[in-house]
Amino acid sequence: LPLGVVQRFNKEYTGDRAAENFSSVVVKARGAASVSRIMNVGRELELVPRDTRARDVSVLISGVMALLALVGVIILIVSASNIAYTFRVLVSERRREIALYRAVGASAFDMMTWLMSLALVMGALGGAAGLGIAWLLSRGANYLASTRLPDFPFKPDSFFAFPLWLVLGGLVFASLFAAMGALGPARRAGKVDPASALASLS
Repeated sequence: LPLGVVQRFNKEYTGDRAAENFSSVVVKARGAASVSRIMNVGRELELVPRDTRARDVSVLISGVMALLALVGVIILIVSASNIAYTFRVLVSERRREIALYRAVGASAFDMMTWLMSLALVMGALGGAAGLGIAWLLSRGANYLASTRLPDFPFKPDSFFAFPLWLVLGGLVFASLFAAMGALGPARRAGKVDPASALASLS
């Protein structure tokens, strides 16, 4: 019922004071992520929830998400160092090949473009592999959750979501991150001196 109708009924049947205060509220949340905000609004209205399990689950989910975000940041830092190291080794091992390309007319920009393109392709392939593994693991986690976890308020049918924008964003992010890691080695590849590198062949 609209709030105005409820207030009119309360005033008519229980008095003016009942029309000014809330005695109880029934709220249907769109998702588990909004439960904490609903609890805070109810607390401001001096409404105490009868069942706090939804709030406890929401707090637990928020804590897990914060922990996963921290782990993700650490993984990104380690990945950045590994990408940079891998491409440094690649440039070092193929220094003579790069010098040969430079000797036959390839510019420093051509070498940088080649290495950056390689990084973008490898990043996209790595991102696609990561998304595939994540999807398989999510299916296993959902199965375990449906069979092992007891029912609780706002228990979702799936704990994971893979919308199209997230999949495409993951691929783009992986490619760009690989390119950023290869930027330094790519600039180094562009500065390879053909004369000195080819002279070491003799």
